[in-house]
Amino acid sequence: MSTAYDYRNGTAALWPDTQHLVPDTAIKELTALAAENDRRGRLADRSIDVLRDCGYFGAPVPRAFEGGGASLTECCALQRRIGAADPALAVAVNMHLFSVGVVVENWHRERDDSWFLLEAIASQNRIVGSAFAEPGLGGSLTRSNCRARKDGNDWIVNGVKVPCSLAERSDLLCLQMIDEAGGPESLLVALVVTDSPGIEVERTWNTLGMRASESDTVRFTDCRIPDDVVFHRSPPGETGDEVFAAGLGWFCTTATACYLGVVSAAVEEARTALGRASISHLNASRADLPSFQSALGEILSAVLPMEAACAGLARRLDERITDPRSLTPALLALKHQAAETAVRAVETAAELVGVASYAADGTAARLLRDVHAARFHPPTRFATRQLLGRWALDLPWGFELRERPAEGDA
Repeated sequence: MSTAYDYRNGTAALWPDTQHLVPDTAIKELTALAAENDRRGRLADRSIDVLRDCGYFGAPVPRAFEGGGASLTECCALQRRIGAADPALAVAVNMHLFSVGVVVENWHRERDDSWFLLEAIASQNRIVGSAFAEPGLGGSLTRSNCRARKDGNDWIVNGVKVPCSLAERSDLLCLQMIDEAGGPESLLVALVVTDSPGIEVERTWNTLGMRASESDTVRFTDCRIPDDVVFHRSPPGETGDEVFAAGLGWFCTTATACYLGVVSAAVEEARTALGRASISHLNASRADLPSFQSALGEILSAVLPMEAACAGLARRLDERITDPRSLTPALLALKHQAAETAVRAVETAAELVGVASYAADGTAARLLRDVHAARFHPPTRFATRQLLGRWALDLPWGFELRERPAEGDA
């Protein structure tokens, strides 16, 4: 008798089938490459080629622009599968999905010339690096220290972006920058060709986990960016931008899905270990014992609500009926809680695997290292908790820390 929920593959009632986007044969190949990717601290070219051969990089682009037409819910289901196969790869390519998702949401609302950017990404299988993270922002999502000065029909840009996943492999970079002249819509979002003059990628990524995500440093030095690749403008530090809110929805749900995939792989490691490990004086495997069964059940009792919430919010965003700005607190709460839940779940699964999970290598050890990266994606836990508290108190809130009373505080 089959189970009602296939936890390993995520193809049952909670998630849509994504075989048409990336088949299981490709997922198996990605799984086989994961350990060596982690050991080297860089992705094998084949890991990228497997996804490129499936048309993965154009998956979220509407079919009208030669893309796969995948919904956000399908993208989440796909990220969950890749996350179980190779977490570092999933996190790396997730930043591509997020960036493309921002352009998709912009086009759906504006029906502007951003369609030609989407068509180029899909038809040419281009990789987009997400150059949003910067030093000195404290996790703020709606500001930038990257300065842009208008010069004719171009912008002259200077600044540093780090970490930027797949920066060295990317064809395009999606970045936000601030118009140094100021103005009501001085936060600019653009897509620029990575090998443009004035852009330099430095290999700086050397971490405990997610080692192969290739989240390196990008420097902009008097880089000339044409104004016609600036596809969105908004006020800095504001929360009222609908395109930004929808893009945040892409990030919160797909990033959560990646880590749900990590948990599913850890659960599989625990299931296998419990079935193989015997306790001689009880003449039973650990899987036969209620104490170990309950510990595994505790993981699922915490994680399955996260699965349902992630899928539910993604579907809600796909409907495009609800204003995404009204979903922002729920989306941020999902990401915040999923990070905490994923870390605890993988730690418990590692304990069930036993001392092998504390080895220098092996799948369980790698998953244990990888899952802790969930805590570091912006907005930070500090900013998220404050945002949700201020929202609950009906105070002005934003995506950045406020350490002094703000105008409008009671």
